[in-house]
Amino acid sequence: MATAHPLPAPANQAARVQAPKAAAADPAGAKALVPVPRVPGEGDGIEFSAPVMGLPVELDVAVPVRQFRVRNLLALAPGQLVETQWVPGNDLPLAAGAVQLAWSEFEVVETRLAVRITHLA
Repeated sequence: MATAHPLPAPANQAARVQAPKAAAADPAGAKALVPVPRVPGEGDGIEFSAPVMGLPVELDVAVPVRQFRVRNLLALAPGQLVETQWVPGNDLPLAAGAVQLAWSEFEVVETRLAVRITHLA
């Protein structure tokens, strides 16, 4: 039975592996796409690099709808109402993908339906 034994890495490959560690040690020269914690007293929150700040994020607000089936979806028409289990005044989860970010409530602003953040998750 043959077994595989790892071969020692060439000298130039070891240097490439160590290079990112050296760059990470110098935050001024690094262009990392990760959050950079702030020093206490400089304000709350996390500071992100410029490329991260420009990334689009899709947010989802989950409204509970019971007994809604594919046949109901296919029968939808303009002007039709969908009954929900949401109680006005109760907060709804606001998420980005599978990560819940906050709790929110619906609000009408002029003629648009908006979501107001009530508290962070």
